Amino acid sequence: MSTTATPTSEDGAAGPQRKLLGAAAVVGVMTVLSRILGLWRFRLLGGIFGASEVADAFNFAFIFPNLTRRLFGEGALTSAFVPVFSDRLARNQHDAANKTASILICRLTFWLTAGCIAIIALAGIVRLILPSLAPEMASHGTLLLIQLFQWMLPYLIFINIACVVMGILNSMGHFLMPAFAPVLLNVAMIIACLYGLPSGKAPEIQIWVVAYAVLVGGAAQLLIQFPAAYIRGFRFTPNFDTTDPGYREVIDNFKPVVLLIAVFQANVMMDNVIARYLIAGNGPVTYLNMGTSVYQMPWSIFSLALGTVLLPALARQWSLGKKDDFHKTLLDGLRMAFFLLLPCTVGIMLLSDDLVRLLYGTGRFLENDAEPVRRTAGVVMFSTFGLVFFGVNSILARALYATKDMKTPTTTSAQSVVINLGLNLVFVIGGNFLARAIYPLAHSDTPHPWFVTALLNAALGLGELRESGIALASTLSNAWQTWMLAKALRARVGLEQKPAESTMAFLKEAGLGAVISSVVGIGIYQYFSNHTDARGQKDWEGFYGFFAAALFGFTPFVLLCRNYFIGRLQSKPKEHNPDPQDRYGVKSEHWSEDLKFQHSLYTAALASAVMGFVVWAMRDSLPPEGRTIYLVAQRSLVPIAAGVAVYMMAASGLVAREYDELKALVLKKVASG
Repeated sequence: MSTTATPTSEDGAAGPQRKLLGAAAVVGVMTVLSRILGLWRFRLLGGIFGASEVADAFNFAFIFPNLTRRLFGEGALTSAFVPVFSDRLARNQHDAANKTASILICRLTFWLTAGCIAIIALAGIVRLILPSLAPEMASHGTLLLIQLFQWMLPYLIFINIACVVMGILNSMGHFLMPAFAPVLLNVAMIIACLYGLPSGKAPEIQIWVVAYAVLVGGAAQLLIQFPAAYIRGFRFTPNFDTTDPGYREVIDNFKPVVLLIAVFQANVMMDNVIARYLIAGNGPVTYLNMGTSVYQMPWSIFSLALGTVLLPALARQWSLGKKDDFHKTLLDGLRMAFFLLLPCTVGIMLLSDDLVRLLYGTGRFLENDAEPVRRTAGVVMFSTFGLVFFGVNSILARALYATKDMKTPTTTSAQSVVINLGLNLVFVIGGNFLARAIYPLAHSDTPHPWFVTALLNAALGLGELRESGIALASTLSNAWQTWMLAKALRARVGLEQKPAESTMAFLKEAGLGAVISSVVGIGIYQYFSNHTDARGQKDWEGFYGFFAAALFGFTPFVLLCRNYFIGRLQSKPKEHNPDPQDRYGVKSEHWSEDLKFQHSLYTAALASAVMGFVVWAMRDSLPPEGRTIYLVAQRSLVPIAAGVAVYMMAASGLVAREYDELKALVLKKVASG
């Protein structure tokens, strides 16, 4: 995708961009279906089992086999395999590509099976000796957890081989079936919840039907993909030849992340251990899993879909030495990710309580409405705060994998794990102790200055984070990793960038504008909200204060960003009669790729802020939440619909490239369909 060979057209995206967006749309649509069914699955499990010891045991037992899918299948191993497989396809070496894939499948099946047998046997020994060695830990829930873990562990064999086949199909340009396969796991578990649970039995017996469904769903995901791979030319031949050059290259790429896999697994397990054993009461593991699944929906729909499509394309471009095309393709993907993820972040954070009540508010989950909803919503809010970081991370890591750099994602992830664990200790354990120490002082009869009261309330809030603190720790550690990955990738690609046009220079300018805008907006809103006349009545309705704060609050940010772009485009040729698509009077082909990327940050941030103001106002104008599905849906779906409309109108008014590209893609699909 050379910048000179395929310039962006004035009416939308260029052909290669549309092809990437079209493939990402296929993955995104299937992911939407999978995530909706996944949320339905969580809703059914929450309604049937609640935030109970049985639910915690099942969620905890499913963590390890599910994590291996993310690390081996969708993560490190597939990312090490796809560049090698794509490289051979790009060079028309189809037999060599098929041989490498066959060897990888055979070897992976053997070692995963051997590992499962060993771990199942070890877990059986632990289950037998635990009551005598540690009676205080040998509760019924812990023993049930171990049994469920033993049963569901073989799921990792099916799902990891399925992910290798997924990589094969993606490298061949086929994305529909790999994106559809995860739907089958959710379908199996939903059917089990709706029709398979033995009536009248205790929850610890009913949960086993769901565990059986996990294995059925894993096997189905594997079997459904092989016919599609065969049709497209993949021929599986049993082969264990470890001397194959392609297999050796995959293993060499994978070796740097072996230690990371162990560390990352331990980190995620430790998160759940902290939630289960260091947070009082039943439910923290369930709250953590149900809460993080909400942010994972937009992450997987947009970022994971883009990353899945970008990896083989970037791998081919890097293999052929097209660094300029590689750089442009990567920035196109990042631009679209920011455009789609920023409004999701703002909207979900504002509507976290209402979304949790809509998605999970049923059955046993609502037996104590305030506790499950409030704590799950806290996880949703703090994990969604890092949605952009999670999304950008997955794209940047895949870009580095495409360059066959396995070391940087590994080392930055390992460092991020250490930061995450340290923050967990601060937010969960340290916050709990701090809140206990501060509580008597905060509730004493002695008056405190306002700033002391604010500090005391902040300390108490830290103690109330609990599982939300785990989500916040993950967000902050991923923010740090995003910075490190971006820095490493810039050095890896080796493209020169003028200091004046660097993204850091833009972020400083935009950050200053955002701070000034926030101060101005809050000040104006507070003035209109609190100012009264001589009779003590408000001079202005809150409606006027709200719009005055929005109008004047956005001004500093807009002016500083506009000044930045105008200054960088001074040397570019200007149009005498500029088209609205000629931003600042300069045609798109005269913009550098970095300036296009920075402009996308500006338009996405401003449109998201406008959308956030409208969603906030609309949410507060609706009736208070209630138990009826009508009121619950009204408070969540109406602001979402309004937010989407406002965001698209704002993006259109700001002449956002990403809006033009999506509109061109939709119009093309409508015209062809």
